[in-house]
Amino acid sequence: MAEVFVIDRVVTKPGCAQKFIDAYLAGYAPGARERGMSLRDVLVSPPIWFDDRSNVVTITWTLPSPQAWWQMTWQGRPDPAVARWWDSITDLVVERTRNVAAAPEAVDAPATPAPTDPSTCASTFGVTRLVDVDESERGRVLDALRAAAERSGALRALVEPTLPGSRNGGDILVHLRFANEADWEKSDFDEALTDPAISRVNGVTYQGAPIRRSSGTVYRALLLRVPPEVEAETIAAFESELSMMPRYVPTITAWQLSRVEQTIGTSEWTHVFEQEFTDVDGLMGPYLMHPIHWAVVDRWFDPETTDIIVRDRVCHSFCERPSPVLS
Repeated sequence: MAEVFVIDRVVTKPGCAQKFIDAYLAGYAPGARERGMSLRDVLVSPPIWFDDRSNVVTITWTLPSPQAWWQMTWQGRPDPAVARWWDSITDLVVERTRNVAAAPEAVDAPATPAPTDPSTCASTFGVTRLVDVDESERGRVLDALRAAAERSGALRALVEPTLPGSRNGGDILVHLRFANEADWEKSDFDEALTDPAISRVNGVTYQGAPIRRSSGTVYRALLLRVPPEVEAETIAAFESELSMMPRYVPTITAWQLSRVEQTIGTSEWTHVFEQEFTDVDGLMGPYLMHPIHWAVVDRWFDPETTDIIVRDRVCHSFCERPSPVLS
């Protein structure tokens, strides 16, 4: 895979360029190297140490591949010290950006049309529950939740163990689709979640119409929270970029991005992004490794960028999909 370049462009306050570079190399660079990044160069423009004007400092790091970029991100993102370091140098900075790039010969060709035209399905009421269960009781709880789903009156139901690679995604993934909210309210499914072997549940309810273009074998749900202070225009841009991902990732066979109506769990979830994939490789390969993900969409989740709006830990959960649910 192509080499990845991570480029920090920093406009320093007048007289602060040298101090910023010293702080960056002493305070940020050692951790970046530990996360697998290689420092390519540090450039100063203009090449004069001004005391009464700003300088532009451009720092370029490299990683050998998108996979290495993800590994770096997964190491740094849970570490609050990384975000704290960026906060600590705000007095030296007028503005900054972080971009992710590749060499021209590694740039993807324009997106090709999907093999079949996608179709929008009927609007339904969705319920997703990510269930953490004591390991010794998972088989019993799985059977109980499947029985509860069958009794619920849902049009479509999925109750499956999560697959390796899920992050904060529970041990059992439940997804139910009802004709409307009233049918869900008549269901007693959530009573099954009071089982003492269940230690935590993250979940959402929402309405929407899935889009489908082919069949798949894996269902994935992403729960996330955008804080209420984020401007509507920014949220719209974020939603637009999430929604365009299937155009570039053909292994996504069905999808739906929804705003949440009701939420339970560790965060006040605001959005759920659901997909069906051709298979696990289609999720872990083309989806994660395409630049639409790591060079475009991920900036909204990255505490090292100024574009971040998703600061709480997300729930990324996926499982086998015996039959279509986004339909």
